[in-house]
Amino acid sequence: MTNRILLVEDDPTSRFLLSSMLADMGYGVTSVADGDEAIRYLYSEESCDLVLSDVVMPAMSGVELARLTRDARPGLPFVFVTGKPDAIDAALAHGSLALPKPVTRERLAQVLDATLDD
Repeated sequence: MTNRILLVEDDPTSRFLLSSMLADMGYGVTSVADGDEAIRYLYSEESCDLVLSDVVMPAMSGVELARLTRDARPGLPFVFVTGKPDAIDAALAHGSLALPKPVTRERLAQVLDATLDD
């Protein structure tokens, strides 16, 4: 069965590139532009095996989204991507993995394989 990933990224170009990379890697991908859309998805009946989210977004940060994700779907793996080094520390403090942008296919594959195999 194909793993389903919810991609949350406010930048349209980054969202397209990451979504394309994930699909090319064989994942089912649903991409949304912000935390509110992500929360609506997580409270729906749609399947989701992992959330991949930017840290710094307008309105709702990725860290806040991760907290709300725990309420919506306890135990759902959450991985951050970020272009800001200090945001990596915030993600790690939150107990989630964080990938620096630009994300390489190899590093993304390593993190997703490790996270989804738990």
